[in-house]
Amino acid sequence: MDRRRFLTALPLAAGLAGCVSEPGTDDTTTPSTGTSSATDTATSTERPAPDVRLRSSFRYGINDDGIGVEAPEHDQFAFVRPTGSSGDPSPTDFSLVLGDEQYTPASSVRGFRAWTPGVESVYTADGRSGWLKFDVPAVETDSVALVRDGTSQPLSEADRARLATAPELRLESVDVPESVASGDPIQLGVTVANEGEVTGTFLAGFRTGGYPKTLDVRVAPGETASGSVSYREISDDGAHFAFDYPGGDRSYEVDVTTERATGTATSTDAA
Repeated sequence: MDRRRFLTALPLAAGLAGCVSEPGTDDTTTPSTGTSSATDTATSTERPAPDVRLRSSFRYGINDDGIGVEAPEHDQFAFVRPTGSSGDPSPTDFSLVLGDEQYTPASSVRGFRAWTPGVESVYTADGRSGWLKFDVPAVETDSVALVRDGTSQPLSEADRARLATAPELRLESVDVPESVASGDPIQLGVTVANEGEVTGTFLAGFRTGGYPKTLDVRVAPGETASGSVSYREISDDGAHFAFDYPGGDRSYEVDVTTERATGTATSTDAA
Protein backbone atom coordinates (compact mmCIF):
# COMPACT_ATOMS: atom_id res chain seq x y z
CA MET A 1 0.00 0.00 0.00
CA ASP A 2 1.32 3.42 -0.93
CA ARG A 3 1.58 5.41 2.33
CA ARG A 4 2.48 8.69 0.68
CA ARG A 5 -0.07 11.42 0.77
CA PHE A 6 -0.28 14.78 -0.94
CA LEU A 7 -1.49 17.41 1.49
CA THR A 8 -2.09 20.02 -1.16
CA ALA A 9 -4.53 17.67 -2.89
CA LEU A 10 -6.57 16.47 0.08
CA PRO A 11 -6.42 18.13 3.56
CA LEU A 12 -6.55 15.76 6.51
CA ALA A 13 -9.80 15.43 8.37
CA ALA A 14 -9.63 16.85 11.87
CA GLY A 15 -11.13 13.66 13.28
CA LEU A 16 -8.00 11.71 12.34
CA ALA A 17 -5.72 13.79 14.55
CA GLY A 18 -4.41 12.82 17.96
CA CYS A 19 -2.56 10.13 19.87
CA VAL A 20 -4.03 6.70 20.38
CA SER A 21 -5.44 5.85 23.82
CA GLU A 22 -4.44 2.46 25.17
CA PRO A 23 -7.30 0.37 26.59
CA GLY A 24 -7.58 0.52 30.36
CA THR A 25 -5.41 3.60 30.80
CA ASP A 26 -6.14 7.25 31.37
CA ASP A 27 -5.69 9.38 28.27
CA THR A 28 -3.14 11.86 29.57
CA THR A 29 -1.67 12.77 26.21
CA THR A 30 -2.66 15.94 24.40
CA PRO A 31 -3.14 14.95 20.75
CA SER A 32 -1.39 16.40 17.77
CA THR A 33 -4.09 18.15 15.77
CA GLY A 34 -4.07 18.85 12.06
CA THR A 35 -5.43 22.28 11.17
CA SER A 36 -5.28 24.43 8.10
CA SER A 37 -2.45 26.95 7.90
CA ALA A 38 -3.75 28.52 4.71
CA THR A 39 -3.12 32.26 5.01
CA ASP A 40 -1.67 32.72 8.50
CA THR A 41 1.68 31.12 7.71
CA ALA A 42 4.94 32.06 9.41
CA THR A 43 7.11 34.91 8.31
CA SER A 44 10.29 34.33 6.36
CA THR A 45 12.40 34.69 9.53
CA GLU A 46 14.32 31.41 9.59
CA ARG A 47 16.74 29.55 11.84
CA PRO A 48 18.93 26.51 11.17
CA ALA A 49 17.09 23.24 10.54
CA PRO A 50 16.07 21.51 13.79
CA ASP A 51 17.03 17.93 14.61
CA VAL A 52 14.33 15.38 13.80
CA ARG A 53 13.75 11.76 14.86
CA LEU A 54 11.04 9.70 13.13
CA ARG A 55 9.75 6.74 15.13
CA SER A 56 7.00 4.20 14.47
CA SER A 57 6.02 4.20 18.17
CA PHE A 58 6.83 5.82 21.52
CA ARG A 59 8.12 3.60 24.34
CA TYR A 60 8.19 4.89 27.90
CA GLY A 61 8.90 3.74 31.44
CA ILE A 62 6.12 3.30 34.00
CA ASN A 63 7.23 3.66 37.62
CA ASP A 64 10.54 1.81 38.02
CA ASP A 65 9.64 -1.57 36.56
CA GLY A 66 6.99 -1.14 33.87
CA ILE A 67 7.01 -0.51 30.13
CA GLY A 68 4.40 1.07 27.89
CA VAL A 69 4.42 1.50 24.11
CA GLU A 70 2.18 4.01 22.33
CA ALA A 71 1.24 3.66 18.68
CA PRO A 72 0.59 6.79 16.59
CA GLU A 73 -2.90 7.53 15.32
CA HIS A 74 -1.42 8.70 12.05
CA ASP A 75 1.63 7.01 10.47
CA GLN A 76 4.53 7.93 12.74
CA PHE A 77 5.84 10.17 15.49
CA ALA A 78 8.08 13.07 14.53
CA PHE A 79 10.25 14.12 17.46
CA VAL A 80 11.64 17.60 16.82
CA ARG A 81 14.16 19.37 19.04
CA PRO A 82 13.54 23.14 19.21
CA THR A 83 16.64 25.34 19.17
CA GLY A 84 17.21 29.00 19.93
CA SER A 85 13.86 29.46 21.69
CA SER A 86 13.86 32.42 24.05
CA GLY A 87 11.90 32.39 27.29
CA ASP A 88 10.07 29.30 28.48
CA PRO A 89 7.56 28.51 25.72
CA SER A 90 4.76 26.00 26.15
CA PRO A 91 4.86 23.04 23.77
CA THR A 92 1.59 24.30 22.29
CA ASP A 93 3.36 27.50 21.23
CA PHE A 94 5.02 25.37 18.55
CA SER A 95 3.54 23.79 15.46
CA LEU A 96 4.87 21.55 12.74
CA VAL A 97 3.71 22.77 9.33
CA LEU A 98 3.48 20.17 6.56
CA GLY A 99 2.33 21.71 3.33
CA ASP A 100 -1.11 23.22 3.96
CA GLU A 101 -1.59 21.55 7.35
CA GLN A 102 -0.14 22.21 10.79
CA TYR A 103 0.15 19.97 13.83
CA THR A 104 0.56 20.82 17.50
CA PRO A 105 2.77 18.64 19.75
CA ALA A 106 1.67 16.66 22.79
CA SER A 107 1.72 18.78 25.95
CA SER A 108 2.07 15.71 28.18
CA VAL A 109 3.10 12.08 27.78
CA ARG A 110 2.54 8.87 29.66
CA GLY A 111 5.15 7.41 31.99
CA PHE A 112 7.94 8.99 33.96
CA ARG A 113 10.62 8.81 31.26
CA ALA A 114 11.09 8.28 27.55
CA TRP A 115 12.46 4.85 26.63
CA THR A 116 12.65 5.41 22.88
CA PRO A 117 15.97 5.20 20.97
CA GLY A 118 17.38 8.65 20.25
CA VAL A 119 14.74 10.42 22.34
CA GLU A 120 16.06 10.89 25.86
CA SER A 121 13.26 13.22 27.00
CA VAL A 122 10.05 14.76 25.66
CA TYR A 123 9.35 18.50 25.73
CA THR A 124 6.12 18.88 27.75
CA ALA A 125 4.29 21.52 29.77
CA ASP A 126 5.91 20.13 32.94
CA GLY A 127 9.38 19.56 31.48
CA ARG A 128 10.34 22.15 28.90
CA SER A 129 13.39 20.54 27.39
CA GLY A 130 14.02 17.68 25.00
CA TRP A 131 12.01 16.70 21.93
CA LEU A 132 8.58 17.93 20.86
CA LYS A 133 6.35 14.94 20.06
CA PHE A 134 4.17 15.21 16.94
CA ASP A 135 1.79 12.55 15.61
CA VAL A 136 1.92 12.99 11.83
CA PRO A 137 0.96 11.27 8.57
CA ALA A 138 3.43 10.26 5.91
CA VAL A 139 3.37 13.14 3.43
CA GLU A 140 5.26 14.25 0.35
CA THR A 141 5.74 18.02 0.39
CA ASP A 142 8.53 20.54 -0.12
CA SER A 143 7.24 22.73 2.71
CA VAL A 144 7.91 21.38 6.21
CA ALA A 145 8.92 23.62 9.12
CA LEU A 146 8.82 24.00 12.89
CA VAL A 147 7.08 27.30 13.64
CA ARG A 148 6.84 29.43 16.78
CA ASP A 149 5.71 33.07 17.03
CA GLY A 150 6.05 33.61 13.31
CA THR A 151 9.58 32.23 13.19
CA SER A 152 10.05 29.31 10.82
CA GLN A 153 12.70 26.60 11.05
CA PRO A 154 12.46 24.55 7.83
CA LEU A 155 13.41 20.91 8.10
CA SER A 156 16.36 19.65 6.10
CA GLU A 157 15.83 18.20 2.64
CA ALA A 158 16.75 14.75 3.97
CA ASP A 159 14.16 14.93 6.76
CA ARG A 160 11.48 16.15 4.35
CA ALA A 161 12.20 13.13 2.15
CA ARG A 162 11.95 10.76 5.12
CA LEU A 163 8.54 12.17 6.05
CA ALA A 164 7.16 11.01 2.70
CA THR A 165 6.85 7.40 3.84
CA ALA A 166 6.76 5.30 7.00
CA PRO A 167 7.34 1.64 7.94
CA GLU A 168 4.31 -0.62 8.38
CA LEU A 169 5.34 -2.95 11.19
CA ARG A 170 3.21 -5.93 12.15
CA LEU A 171 3.77 -8.28 15.08
CA GLU A 172 3.60 -11.81 13.67
CA SER A 173 4.33 -13.94 16.71
CA VAL A 174 5.49 -13.98 20.32
CA ASP A 175 7.57 -17.02 21.27
CA VAL A 176 7.48 -18.05 24.94
CA PRO A 177 8.53 -21.49 26.29
CA GLU A 178 5.91 -23.47 28.17
CA SER A 179 8.50 -24.53 30.73
CA VAL A 180 12.22 -24.46 31.51
CA ALA A 181 14.44 -26.52 33.78
CA SER A 182 15.39 -25.00 37.10
CA GLY A 183 18.50 -22.85 36.65
CA ASP A 184 18.12 -22.52 32.88
CA PRO A 185 17.57 -19.11 31.25
CA ILE A 186 14.18 -18.20 29.82
CA GLN A 187 14.35 -16.97 26.23
CA LEU A 188 11.48 -14.73 25.06
CA GLY A 189 11.24 -13.66 21.43
CA VAL A 190 9.14 -11.92 18.79
CA THR A 191 8.91 -11.97 15.01
CA VAL A 192 7.93 -8.79 13.15
CA ALA A 193 7.05 -8.10 9.50
CA ASN A 194 7.47 -4.77 7.70
CA GLU A 195 4.90 -4.22 4.95
CA GLY A 196 6.05 -0.66 4.28
CA GLU A 197 8.59 0.88 1.93
CA VAL A 198 11.21 1.98 4.45
CA THR A 199 13.16 0.29 7.26
CA GLY A 200 11.64 0.61 10.72
CA THR A 201 12.28 -0.47 14.30
CA PHE A 202 9.64 -2.30 16.32
CA LEU A 203 9.76 -1.18 19.97
CA ALA A 204 8.51 -3.51 22.69
CA GLY A 205 9.46 -4.88 26.09
CA PHE A 206 9.09 -7.78 28.50
CA ARG A 207 8.96 -7.52 32.28
CA THR A 208 8.67 -9.80 35.25
CA GLY A 209 8.63 -8.56 38.82
CA GLY A 210 10.90 -5.54 38.90
CA TYR A 211 12.95 -6.51 35.84
CA PRO A 212 11.90 -4.82 32.59
CA LYS A 213 13.86 -5.49 29.39
CA THR A 214 13.42 -3.53 26.19
CA LEU A 215 13.32 -5.14 22.76
CA ASP A 216 14.20 -3.29 19.52
CA VAL A 217 13.69 -5.20 16.26
CA ARG A 218 14.93 -3.49 13.11
CA VAL A 219 13.08 -4.69 10.00
CA ALA A 220 13.86 -3.90 6.35
CA PRO A 221 10.95 -3.18 3.97
CA GLY A 222 9.23 -6.33 2.74
CA GLU A 223 11.13 -8.49 5.24
CA THR A 224 10.60 -10.17 8.61
CA ALA A 225 13.00 -10.09 11.54
CA SER A 226 13.19 -11.53 15.04
CA GLY A 227 14.55 -10.41 18.39
CA SER A 228 14.71 -11.84 21.89
CA VAL A 229 15.61 -11.20 25.51
CA SER A 230 16.76 -13.65 28.16
CA TYR A 231 15.96 -13.90 31.87
CA ARG A 232 17.94 -15.81 34.49
CA GLU A 233 17.56 -16.48 38.20
CA ILE A 234 13.83 -17.10 37.95
CA SER A 235 12.06 -18.57 40.99
CA ASP A 236 11.39 -22.31 40.95
CA ASP A 237 7.73 -21.40 41.42
CA GLY A 238 7.63 -20.22 37.81
CA ALA A 239 7.43 -16.78 36.27
CA HIS A 240 4.78 -14.39 35.00
CA PHE A 241 5.82 -12.17 32.09
CA ALA A 242 4.10 -9.08 30.74
CA PHE A 243 4.73 -8.19 27.11
CA ASP A 244 4.14 -4.60 25.97
CA TYR A 245 4.11 -3.57 22.31
CA PRO A 246 2.66 -0.67 20.25
CA GLY A 247 -0.91 -0.18 21.37
CA GLY A 248 -1.27 -3.31 23.48
CA ASP A 249 -0.01 -5.74 26.11
CA ARG A 250 -0.17 -9.48 26.88
CA SER A 251 0.81 -11.80 29.70
CA TYR A 252 2.47 -15.23 29.74
CA GLU A 253 3.28 -17.89 32.33
CA VAL A 254 6.39 -20.08 32.27
CA ASP A 255 6.66 -23.15 34.51
CA VAL A 256 9.96 -24.13 36.11
CA THR A 257 10.57 -27.88 36.37
CA THR A 258 13.14 -30.03 38.10
CA GLU A 259 13.74 -31.91 34.86
CA ARG A 260 15.37 -30.46 31.78
CA ALA A 261 12.80 -28.91 29.45
CA THR A 262 12.17 -30.38 26.02
CA GLY A 263 12.79 -27.04 24.33
CA THR A 264 9.34 -26.89 22.73
CA ALA A 265 8.06 -23.31 22.69
CA THR A 266 4.59 -21.93 22.33
CA SER A 267 4.35 -19.57 19.38
CA THR A 268 1.44 -17.18 19.72
CA ASP A 269 0.07 -15.81 16.46
CA ALA A 270 -0.28 -12.05 16.85
CA ALA A 271 -2.44 -11.40 13.81
